Amino acid sequence: MPARRNEQKNLINFCKMKKNNLKAISLYEYLKHQNNHSLDTPFFLADNNTYKNAYVKFPFRTFTYGIGITYTGGIDDVKIGNVDYKVHPGCLTTIGPGIVCTWSSNYSAEHDTVYFTEELFNGYSSSLFLQSLDFFSHGGRHVIPLTEEQIRKVTALIRTLKELQEDRSVIPGIVHSLIMFANSIHAGMDDKNQTQANSTKERIAAQFRKLVAEQYREHKAVAFYASSLNITPDYLSEVLQCQLGKSAKKFIDEFVAFEAKSLLKQTPLSIQEICYFLGYEDASSFTKIFKKQTGTTPSSYRVA
Repeated sequence: MPARRNEQKNLINFCKMKKNNLKAISLYEYLKHQNNHSLDTPFFLADNNTYKNAYVKFPFRTFTYGIGITYTGGIDDVKIGNVDYKVHPGCLTTIGPGIVCTWSSNYSAEHDTVYFTEELFNGYSSSLFLQSLDFFSHGGRHVIPLTEEQIRKVTALIRTLKELQEDRSVIPGIVHSLIMFANSIHAGMDDKNQTQANSTKERIAAQFRKLVAEQYREHKAVAFYASSLNITPDYLSEVLQCQLGKSAKKFIDEFVAFEAKSLLKQTPLSIQEICYFLGYEDASSFTKIFKKQTGTTPSSYRVA
C-alpha cells in the first residue's frame, strides 16, 4: 500500500507540474518522466514494469503512436476508443494519437510497447503515411492475434530496437520496418475477411466508429449516423450488436462518457468547459447523462 500511494502521489505531482502549461496531461511524457527518459526524444520503449510503476488507472487520451506485443500472462481486458478487446499472449496492439483507452490489468504480463511521435521521421521520410494506416485510427482493429512466425519477427525487431536505442540514426528505420510489418499482417487479415459473409457488417461497424469519433460533439443521434452510412437506424444497431455487442445508441453514449472520463482525469478543464467541449449546452444535462453511464457525478469521478 505505501508503494501504491507513492506512485499515485507521483502522478498527482506530475499533473500539477504540467497543469499551467498544458491543456492535457500526456501519458507519453509522464512515462518518460517517471523513467528519466529525455522528453526531446520522439521515441520510447515501455514494458510491463513501466506501466506497473506509473499508477495510471483511468481512461487516458494518447498523444503518440504505439505498437505493442504481449508475450506471457493471462487474458487482459482493454478498451480502445470504446471498443472492448481481449489481450492474450501473442497479441499485437496498435494505437494512434487522440484515442482514449484503458487497461483493466495489473500489468503482470510480459510485453513490450514502442511509443513514437511523427517527429521520429523528420529528415527520414514523410510521416503522412501514418495517417493512412487504419490500425492507428478510430475504426481500425487495435488488437489482433499473431502467428508463431509473426511473433518471432516482431520480437526480433523489438529486440533490435532495444539493442540500438542509443543510436538515433537507426531508430526511424527499425520503427518504420515494424510499422510496415504490422501493416502487412493487417492486410493479410483483410484479404481473408473479404471472403467471409460478415465483411460488410465489419466495414459498417468500422465506418460508424470512425464517424462517431469525428462527429460526436455535434451529433449524438443514431439517425444521423445511419443516414450518413445510407442504412436504417435499426439495421445499424443490428450490425453493431453483432460486431460490438451493443446498440448504436449505447455505443454513442458510452463513447461520450469515455471521452469525459479522460478529460476529467487528464486535463485541468472545468466541468463546465468539458460540458461545452463534448457538445452539451449546459452542465446539468451533461451531469445527468454522465451519472447514468457511470453511476457517479463528474465532480465525484474527478476526485476519486
